[in-house]
Amino acid sequence: MTRRWAALVLTALSAATLVTVSAGLLTASVAPWRFVLFIPFERPAGWIPVAVAAGAGLATAGWLGLRDPTARRAVTGFGTVAVLLTMCAGAAANVGSVLAGDPAQAPVKRVAATAGGGLELVAHLADQRHYRLRTTGLFGREGTTDVACTAHQSEQERADVEAPPDGTHSPMMPAVRVDSARFTDATHLELTTTDGRTWTVRVDGVNPDRTLDWCGRRSDEPR
Repeated sequence: MTRRWAALVLTALSAATLVTVSAGLLTASVAPWRFVLFIPFERPAGWIPVAVAAGAGLATAGWLGLRDPTARRAVTGFGTVAVLLTMCAGAAANVGSVLAGDPAQAPVKRVAATAGGGLELVAHLADQRHYRLRTTGLFGREGTTDVACTAHQSEQERADVEAPPDGTHSPMMPAVRVDSARFTDATHLELTTTDGRTWTVRVDGVNPDRTLDWCGRRSDEPR
């Protein structure tokens, strides 16, 4: 009886874990936002160990709960193969994930918050700075659209990729960065940039009505 209870507990915990991981990955892939607490698990290096542990838990539950030796061996063998395949596929996927350089995986800094504290502007400190909106709390969400993309705070210049190369290098131009940010109300965000201009972005939850982009082509910069 003890073995069967242990099998039931392992099955419930492992199944709940797999459902949680699947729901988090599906949300991150199709929704215009992601759960803040799940962001570290979106890379294969984050979710693969959890999925492997859950798969091993299901295999162990089968071994504990089944009485027939043949069924036990079959479940254990299938579970072992599934775990090994998941690890191999996850290792390959993790390389691609790291090369893709998702800015949401970079360290984050809070920049501004609404008066009630339910909505924040955060900056992901990647090669550039990606400013995004997120809600707070246990089920806090972060939008996948940048409010603004700027040069890193330490950069004073950036390459003008549209200008003809000067020798072997692209000409440089002043880098625009966010100097200050504040929510004027629950639906409007005001950004002051280092070029002396002030921009107002309308926000709907974690979604801005536009992106202020100073990371790409000069012709795409906001006017």
